[in-house]
Formats: sequence, C-alpha cells, structure tokens
Amino acid sequence: MNIVGCADIDLSSMTDEVHQQSREELKRLIEDKQDALIGSLCGIMYNGGRAFYIAGSYRRELVTRLGPVEFRVVKVRSTLDGRICSPILDRLDIRGRRYALDVRMLCVDAASRLSYADASTEMENATGLCIPKRTIHSFLAEIAPQLAEANGERVRRIRSPVIMSDGTKVHGTGSKKNEVNVVIGYDPKDGSKRLLTASVNESWEEVGERLAKSRLTRDSIAMVSDAERSMNLSLQGNLARQLDVVHAIKETLFKLWGEGMSKEERDMISESMKHALFTLVNSVKRHLADGDKRRLRRRIEATLKKLGSIARKLKREGYRGAARFVAKNAMLMVTFAKLALEGKIVPYTSNVIERLMGEVAKRCKDRWMHWSTEGLENMLQVILVRYTNPKLYREFWKAYIHPNGYSTVLTAHLTCN
Repeated sequence: MNIVGCADIDLSSMTDEVHQQSREELKRLIEDKQDALIGSLCGIMYNGGRAFYIAGSYRRELVTRLGPVEFRVVKVRSTLDGRICSPILDRLDIRGRRYALDVRMLCVDAASRLSYADASTEMENATGLCIPKRTIHSFLAEIAPQLAEANGERVRRIRSPVIMSDGTKVHGTGSKKNEVNVVIGYDPKDGSKRLLTASVNESWEEVGERLAKSRLTRDSIAMVSDAERSMNLSLQGNLARQLDVVHAIKETLFKLWGEGMSKEERDMISESMKHALFTLVNSVKRHLADGDKRRLRRRIEATLKKLGSIARKLKREGYRGAARFVAKNAMLMVTFAKLALEGKIVPYTSNVIERLMGEVAKRCKDRWMHWSTEGLENMLQVILVRYTNPKLYREFWKAYIHPNGYSTVLTAHLTCN
C-alpha cells in the first residue's frame, strides 16, 4: 500500500549518516581522553615546577572500523630531558600506525580465510575501508609471530598424550615447491588439539631435533602418522608408533598397483585388510567397555595372523614390495589395540591432522598462489592456531586489540621522540 505524501526512506543513506555521526563521536571521545591525560601530566611537579608543558599540536588520521577519523594530537615537552612526545599515541597504542589494532586483526583473520585480494575486497564491502593487499600482508607479518609466541607459551604448559604429524607441498616462488611439515598434540579424551610446530622448508630431522630440545612431547605416549619414513624416524624417539590403518591399506594397494596387480585382485586384498583391521577396531571399543582383556589379546593375535597370511600370499604371487610393507608394518597397525590393554586410548587413524591439512590446502594450495618461506610460515600460524585452539585464538584477538599494562608517566618518558 502506497502512503500518499510520504517521502522515500533510504536505509543505506541513514546508515551512512549514523556512521558519520559515530566517527564524529569517536573523534570527540579521543580528544576528551587526551585532554584528561594531558591535564594529568601537566599537573605532575618536578623540582618545584611542572614536569611537562604543552608543546603544540597537529592533526592525525586514524583508520578505524567506523572509517577514517581525524583528531588533534597534543605534544608535551619533558622538563627532565627536554624531549617532546605525544602521549595519546602511546595510550591508544598507535605510534607509527595508521590503522587501528582491531582493523589490523580483522584484516589478518580475513586473509587467513580468503586470498589477499579477496580479503581487501571483503573489508571494503563490510566496512567501506579500502586497504591494499600489501598493507594486509604487513599486518600478517606483524601479528603472526605474536600469535605463534602465545601458542608456544600455552602448549608448553599442557600435556599431549598423542602427537600427529603430516606434511604437504605448497607452490613457492619461481618453480620450487615449499615443504610444509606440521606436528600437533592431541588428547583423545576430550578431542583437544594443540599446534606443536608448523615449519616451511625444514627437514623432518630438524623438526624432530627442535621438538626434542623443547620437550613438547616428553609426556606423550604415542605418535600417529602415515607411512612417511623420514617423518617417523625423526619424530618417533621413545614413543609408541601407530601407523594410520587407512593409510596402511592405501599404501599396500599403491604398491600392488605399481607391481602390476589387477584392480579386481587389489579389491580383494583391500577387503581382507579392512576386515581384519576394522574388526580389531570394533573389538577395542567393545572390550574397553567390558574390560575383557583376554579376548582383546586374542583378537590382536588373530589380526596379526591374518596380516601375516596376506603378506605371505603376496610374496608367493610375486608382489614382493607390497608383501614386505605388510609384513614389516603389521605390528605398527595394531599399536592402538596393544595400548588399549594398558588402558591408554590412541586413535587408529590420523584423521584429526588430515582435516587440519585440509584447512591449509583450502587457503594455500591453489595453482596461482606462490608463497615465500616467511609469508607461508606466517599464514600457517594463523590458520593452524585458529583451527587447533579457537579459544586461544579468541583470547589473543581480545588481548591484541585491548593492550594493557600502560603507565602514563613511564611510557611518556621512555617513548618520547
């Protein structure tokens, strides 16, 4: 129904008007806070006189979530050493910064989910701020190391019963590929995850040495991973090792394919291995509940016997590579069941870290992306900390945009220009 005589009401225009009013209010609040701060400083006495005197002012623009805000910055001179500074910049933590802290964090979060170009567009669509890709990249370079440090402090205080490791390749600059190696801690009891390390172009040997020195895995009981040999040799140490049973079956089938076995025969081998291993998985679940360790031991023995039979059959038929793999790794496929006899719960697959590596792939593995080592390391920290410990990520976000521990007089003295 049209109401005669009523003018059109434009919601978008009203929203723009409210934003403008909000910017004006923010400017007023900043300058009011500054007036109180300057008044406090100029009230401090030193050697019978004032410790600070007003030494002029200038205009300064700050880019906030509401848009650009221009406000007056008052300078003061210290009678102690004659230096001049602008205390409000330290109080707002924007010295040398054009963009507010919350804007920086929003940009980094957007860039960890989208490409830099799309993150720039998303910020412009959502807030009206046109922030260049290079600027967002610089925000990531600033924030990611701080997030990594916060995560490192947290994981050093928490026990990780199980560690999982995985690697992937990501396009680098030029024609080279970046090697990404990730190790996480995992607690099967509550499903909690912790990022222990994420490195780029660092060998598994170097990763293993660094983890040993940091003692992040000192309380771990087992490692769950795929069949990557260098990974396992470097990280295993005194840990029990569980070979991901799904990867074990896939690796066997891959070797059989390479040795010329037909698809029909490979399907039969696959079904035999799946039946043996997943029957054991169900037995572990059942006997953990009923406490019947004797029957669980018998099931473990039956599983190993079946895997040995498969290995011997493959060897007789001339598939020596696949036969060696099954025979050599059979014991590693049932580690989770042996530990269950001791009341220790260990996953039989590495699905947890596989899903995590999927997050890396979504953001970093498009064909047209090319990463430097440092740029990729920074991006990995944000993606992986957010995925493994969303609570820490939220806490870091709040702490970053709400810095505390500021002392007016001390900061004014230490950071004067």
